[in-house]
Amino acid sequence: MNVLILTRPGDGYATDAVVAALRARGARPWLLDTHQLPGATGLTWSGPGEGVLELPEGRLALGDIGAIWCRRTEWGRGLPASLPPAVRQACIRETEAVVMGALVDSGAFWLDPPHRSARARNKARQLRVAREVGLAVPRTLETNSPAAARRFIAATGGPVIAKMYTDVRIDDGTIYTNVLGPDDIAALDGLRACPMILQEAVPKAAELRVVCAGRRLFAVALDHSGLDAASRVDWRRTGGQTLDRWAPAALAPDEEARLQAFYDRLDLNYSAADLVRRPDGTLVLLESNVVGESFWLARHHPVADALADVLVGAPGARRAGGQP
Repeated sequence: MNVLILTRPGDGYATDAVVAALRARGARPWLLDTHQLPGATGLTWSGPGEGVLELPEGRLALGDIGAIWCRRTEWGRGLPASLPPAVRQACIRETEAVVMGALVDSGAFWLDPPHRSARARNKARQLRVAREVGLAVPRTLETNSPAAARRFIAATGGPVIAKMYTDVRIDDGTIYTNVLGPDDIAALDGLRACPMILQEAVPKAAELRVVCAGRRLFAVALDHSGLDAASRVDWRRTGGQTLDRWAPAALAPDEEARLQAFYDRLDLNYSAADLVRRPDGTLVLLESNVVGESFWLARHHPVADALADVLVGAPGARRAGGQP
């Protein structure tokens, strides 16, 4: 069985373990470096279900692909630097549209189908589905209205955090989650230029990351005692310094059932959820990232093996949901 992995340079810490697990199951993994499309890698689509990828390791017929893992994509980094910016962006857009269209047409199983991943990224939908399956969620406002933001802050009656809808980086720096202070509230008129997500700041006894891999859930927790103030708001600020503090966590049967129902509704075989354990024990879902990192959990859980099982069609995957 041929398994195509869409990736990018520097992603080996995630893909290497899955590649090894696939080989152990008798599958042949193929790596498509999306930096090299367009460029060194070629694609030809010649009709429904027909076509070929020209990869460094050889030719792969689209109809011979059994499964596709869309791990990470970053199209067109291999394009000549001399291209005008508008031309570069046009080349990247066309490349992504043509390649993804041809791969969807291949009929292969996807982890996960592009249209399904796109729907599942919708944070408003995530929170609605979470409520419907019985998961606790924080009070939330998405807005570019300064007046609406001020009303929300006043109604919340406690600390409010602000975060971006997408993984925004400015000057190569990540914009982290922050608690709004007096200066931030005074500057809310800036929302007119760019909306943000505002949420009540949930009291935290621990952070949890729960990874969904097929129908398997893997949970780890970060105890908040002893963390500095910045890490208690967003542990990613000092992520490398906190990795050794994460430990395997148990979910109550009803919590696991709700999370399984959540992923059933989103029809996903992979996602990484960020949750909070309140001091009173309540589990609160903040959001779930369809390409969220999970391979730093490998010291605690067999994530790579679980993903390989999903890709080769072992029992326990949401297999029917993986077809485009």
